[in-house]
Amino acid sequence: MDNIIVDSNIHKNTKVCSGHGNQFGENIHFVPVIADELRSLILEYPCCLLKDNQTGQFGLHALLGFESGENLFLTADGWSSHYIPLHIRRQPFMVGRIGESSSPASADNTVLTIDMNSKRVIEGDTADNAHALFDENQKPTAYLTAMSKMVFELSHGILRTETFIQTLADNDLIEAIQLEVTINKKLTAANPSASQQVVDSTLATQKVNFDGLYVINEKKLACLSDALLEQFHQNGYLQACHLMMASMGQIQHLITLRNSANHA
Repeated sequence: MDNIIVDSNIHKNTKVCSGHGNQFGENIHFVPVIADELRSLILEYPCCLLKDNQTGQFGLHALLGFESGENLFLTADGWSSHYIPLHIRRQPFMVGRIGESSSPASADNTVLTIDMNSKRVIEGDTADNAHALFDENQKPTAYLTAMSKMVFELSHGILRTETFIQTLADNDLIEAIQLEVTINKKLTAANPSASQQVVDSTLATQKVNFDGLYVINEKKLACLSDALLEQFHQNGYLQACHLMMASMGQIQHLITLRNSANHA
């Protein structure tokens, strides 16, 4: 990435392409999300915690597929889902910090930056799906204003989500699970069709085990003290926990998407 501060002098001719596709790096099988999105996410995506192998920190993610490079919600026409996670929609912008990085984030030490290496960023193009950042008077366009609002809301949501996850960890409410699913085998050039390979369609399936997924320990959540439950309720953590638990039912939706894609 090559993130620089958005500037009306530097970016007066810069435009950003909207739309979605593999060319924008959206062929991923999980995406970071924030707790504020859970109410919308659970209608379509399984949401769980994943651990960063380098830092050991947990992060909240929505699952998009079963293997690297597989986004089952991404089609030739864009995303098939009704809701697209903020992390996808905010591209190629993000919040940058100025001054002391140890200081709490505020309007005084944060700025909007843009990744100039992103394939979404172009100069002077007049394509229908390209949005200018500044108008002829070098004032922010409605597009840039909306993106800035989204990115800063996302950055605040990230901090709230980190606090939520730390509270889960502090109260030993995170547990690892192993997920086993049965999905259709992907068809390849050597295996052009399931009908050519086998007569019994059940033989064209495979069981896949997934490690590294972490969820809410429901039993321990139910055993929290009244004081902690009240604290969780006031902070919105109790609702977030229940939304996360409910979302894992969408694993079946992923299986359906995978199997449908194989036979499309």
